[in-house]
Amino acid sequence: MTPNVKAIVGDEIKILMAGNEAGVAVTFSGEAAEMLDQNKDLEYVIPKEGSNLWFDNMVIPKTAKNVDGAHKFINFMLKPENAAQNAEYVGYATPNEAAVKLLPKEISSDERFYPNLDQLKNLEVYDNLGKKMLAHYNELFLEFKMYRK
Repeated sequence: MTPNVKAIVGDEIKILMAGNEAGVAVTFSGEAAEMLDQNKDLEYVIPKEGSNLWFDNMVIPKTAKNVDGAHKFINFMLKPENAAQNAEYVGYATPNEAAVKLLPKEISSDERFYPNLDQLKNLEVYDNLGKKMLAHYNELFLEFKMYRK
């Protein structure tokens, strides 16, 4: 029984939180930034005990038909002025140090989205436990979702 679980959702959490329909959520920083813009009564925190550290990546598929164009796009997005504009627009932090310097101080100094080195020490990248464990976790998650009441 999971009476305190309102929903198991992805993007819909933004609507639930912004509308005060849920009391707590686990979410990504960029999603949190969007929720905070919609509801000033919300707060986003990185637990002092730690959390996961994650990364967005740009990749070029092996089947790409315009590899040169893909490289040009990535290079364009890596230019500090473009990376800063993108970070400000999407609410996700940029690792581009030159871009961080171009951001408004209220963004670049917000340690919820740009944690200091002490906070970063408590963040970890999850280990890849392999296909067998992934399948096991998927089974447990499916069971949880099916029997949730």
